[in-house]
Amino acid sequence: MRIERVLLCLAILPALVVPAGASLMAVWDFGPDATNYTLVLQYEYLVSMPAITAGGASYDTSGGNGTTFTDTAGNIHTAGQCLHWNDVSQSGNNAYIILTVNTTGWKDMVIRWDYKSKNGTKMGPTSFDMDYEAGSGSWTNIVNNFAITRDGAWHQFSYDLSSIDTVDNQSSIQFRINDLDKNDLNGDYWQDNIQLTGTAIPEPFSAVLFALGGAVLFRRHRQ
Repeated sequence: MRIERVLLCLAILPALVVPAGASLMAVWDFGPDATNYTLVLQYEYLVSMPAITAGGASYDTSGGNGTTFTDTAGNIHTAGQCLHWNDVSQSGNNAYIILTVNTTGWKDMVIRWDYKSKNGTKMGPTSFDMDYEAGSGSWTNIVNNFAITRDGAWHQFSYDLSSIDTVDNQSSIQFRINDLDKNDLNGDYWQDNIQLTGTAIPEPFSAVLFALGGAVLFRRHRQ
């Protein structure tokens, strides 16, 4: 009976020690102000530190004015800085964003962000593409010419990656946002609060403990 109690406690323990907001994998808000503009993410729960690169066209290396956001773990991000391009297709050099993420231990991911495209003089882009690369050396397109609302206001974009098994539990996955489409005289584009969420995959040890706990409960029920 004593062994059964120990096994049951061990089986329950992993569920008790999972941190709050564990579904948050990573989030970037690009800093609180122009002086502290940064591409280093604010929160992450991954095996290794993810990275973001942004550039192409007329990329503003001091960022731009962002928008407020509360992430899935409840962390509040003030309207500080964001990614900003003065012209997303200047001289034919299209703007791009690339996220490099170690997704080991995660599955069923969702990516989201806020964006703003200028209206009026120097109109902003009208669409974008999103691709991923899973160590194969080639990009796979998953979003093609998604229509951007071009009205100078902040909007949200979200994409469910759960149907793409090849991005789950991998040592290196890249996501690329690019092809910010040139329709007329392209101008300003802003992107902020990039968040990646997912479902944690139980470690083998935890799975065994849960199984043992279930077996103990089943045995006691039969008795």
